[in-house]
Amino acid sequence: MKLFDLSGRVAVITGTSRGIGRELALGFADAGATVVGCARSLARAEATAEELRCRGRETLAVEADVAAPGGAEALIAAAVRSFGRLDILVCNAGVNVKKKAIDFTPDEFDAVIGGNLKSYFLTAQAAARQFMRQGTGGVIVMNSSNASVAAFEDLTPYCAAKGGIDMLVRGLAAEWGPQGIRVNAFNPGYTRHAMTPEGQAYLAEAEAGIAARTPLRRMAEMKEMVGPAIFLASDAASFVTGTILLADGGWCAQ
Repeated sequence: MKLFDLSGRVAVITGTSRGIGRELALGFADAGATVVGCARSLARAEATAEELRCRGRETLAVEADVAAPGGAEALIAAAVRSFGRLDILVCNAGVNVKKKAIDFTPDEFDAVIGGNLKSYFLTAQAAARQFMRQGTGGVIVMNSSNASVAAFEDLTPYCAAKGGIDMLVRGLAAEWGPQGIRVNAFNPGYTRHAMTPEGQAYLAEAEAGIAARTPLRRMAEMKEMVGPAIFLASDAASFVTGTILLADGGWCAQ
């Protein structure tokens, strides 16, 4: 048995237009999965899908806002309509605002919680409904953060959202386990990617300090998140559920 082989499986991955999501789409396709990717911009989702087609992989790009009512259901429905089933969901799309908590507006707070925790719940719920209709079980993998475990300056609502994702993983794993649905998370640390130009500038300036604070003495490359995600999605983790897998270079170990 090829433990990490995803051949024959349909995987929906959210937020595939850039960053870690794009790397996940490429990595899961290389592992054999048929990837359904999405973004709020169809053109950007299609750009990643075209990369997969150039590698000879069948794929589908979907325009979807998974934090909006009906967005997650429409995404899962599109995947099933095209490929007849669903086997894996990877919740990856996210939102961040780096700002002092005292200065956060209600709208900014709602955007961070909605774009992370709410969107993950709605997408997981839609996927689980499909898994239960199929009667086959399934796998849900969530991209959380080591900010769910440690507090980071100017990221309090983001930390709260990611901490909520970790508890969401545990709760859904306990509730849906009897239906054969596994739910886990991988939690990146500082990675050479950020969701905004401002975030990218911050990482470039702070990189030396981050490396000195990290036991492995460097930041992660985006592609280094593919292995943890594939492990959790594959048969190698067939008896793993409700687990939070830190992929942070040891940041939270000290």
